[in-house]
Amino acid sequence: MDKEPKAKTEESIASPAVDSGNDKEPVNEKPDKKTADEKSREDSGLWIELDIEASSEDVTRRIDAQAEQYAAKARIPGFRQGKVPADVVKKRYRKLITDEALTEVIESFVSDRIRKDKLQVVSRPELKDVQYEDGGDLKASIRVEVMPEVTLPDLDAFTVTIPAEELKIKPFVQDEQIDHFLEHNRRRVAVKDRPVAEGDTVVLKHQVMNLDNRRMSPRKPLHIHVGEEGSGGIPDIDKELIGRNTGDELIFRRKYPEDHPRNAWAGKEMEHHAVIEAVHTQVKPELTEEFLKSIGFDSREKFLERMKEEYENQSDKARQDRIMSAIAEQLSDAADFPVPDTLVHQEIMQAVKQNPGLMYAPDESGKEQRIAELEAMAARNIRFSLLLEAVKTEFKIKADAEELEKKLKEMSESAGVPLKEVRKYYAPAERRNQLMDSLERDKALEILREKVKIKEV
Repeated sequence: MDKEPKAKTEESIASPAVDSGNDKEPVNEKPDKKTADEKSREDSGLWIELDIEASSEDVTRRIDAQAEQYAAKARIPGFRQGKVPADVVKKRYRKLITDEALTEVIESFVSDRIRKDKLQVVSRPELKDVQYEDGGDLKASIRVEVMPEVTLPDLDAFTVTIPAEELKIKPFVQDEQIDHFLEHNRRRVAVKDRPVAEGDTVVLKHQVMNLDNRRMSPRKPLHIHVGEEGSGGIPDIDKELIGRNTGDELIFRRKYPEDHPRNAWAGKEMEHHAVIEAVHTQVKPELTEEFLKSIGFDSREKFLERMKEEYENQSDKARQDRIMSAIAEQLSDAADFPVPDTLVHQEIMQAVKQNPGLMYAPDESGKEQRIAELEAMAARNIRFSLLLEAVKTEFKIKADAEELEKKLKEMSESAGVPLKEVRKYYAPAERRNQLMDSLERDKALEILREKVKIKEV
């Protein structure tokens, strides 16, 4: 959830769906009673109304243009295609043509107003009110959400407090780090002489039957990490597996809640059919000469030297990351400008799209709490991104071609990919611009790190 928000300059709106019938009563579409969420958004001061007025001549000109377009394509009995008079088309498709013409007029006026007032619009324009009767003027009211005014605090006077314990770097303990390294380099081996136990990985041939319609899903492999809560999306799967052996067949049922992440299972009782195909466990290797050679070291001494160097580098990076995290958090909390609700929702939707499990909660109360947490997190991320944009503007930060080339070389060396391939990947303008934005963001972060004071407490 760390993408920077992008302001829009123009946006289309839905058809006003104006009734342009023969009745002469002007249509006045008043919005329904405001919801609590809408009232909250308006209170932020970021929602503004744009009043649109168009003369009858403007509307008539658009209606005539729409009629000409329809006439070129319309198929009406008694006329050759493309030869239907515009008046006949207007009479036959009066409401459709008028609605489309009014939509074009409103979109055009909104776009002009956005450009004229240099508005940074972040929401889709909402049609709040429209008044029009045949042959008359058009009046409409549009609501849009705009970007806030961002004012940077005095960075030189800003102090970030961090508990000293969080910044403390633990000394390098050789035996402890060796054990830690070997734990993270466990090798997978097949289990053949014992039943399934906690910590194993079980490979199932798995399919489910929907007990409502007795339909059976295709059989597919399913990997279960025994002891890992929710593995495979099946609750309490461990009790079905522990003590079983390779080749055993399993049949068990589960009732799933309405909000289960797997839509096909949500709100249904499913019968699971599975066969244990294989069982694997992770075994910690020993620091032998053979193992060291397998990871690229010809001596224990060189391995230990590299391990200590990487430990110190990672410890320093972790310290700097914690400092930057505290700067982002406390600077965002100190900023008093509102965050566009539209951007908050976009940020949450993007995060949930990448990780649907973020929205999972055992009950409705838990879900509401989770949503509130996600909204707070999204608002803080967006506020900090806007502050970084303000830093870039105030300090005139701009990445140049030389810095870009240096970054490409670093990426080439780090990934072990030829430089020409990296250049080729970033040749498209969109990717190149994203990389430039990243470089500028890094520069802005450096300025924050240099200017704000860090106080350990």
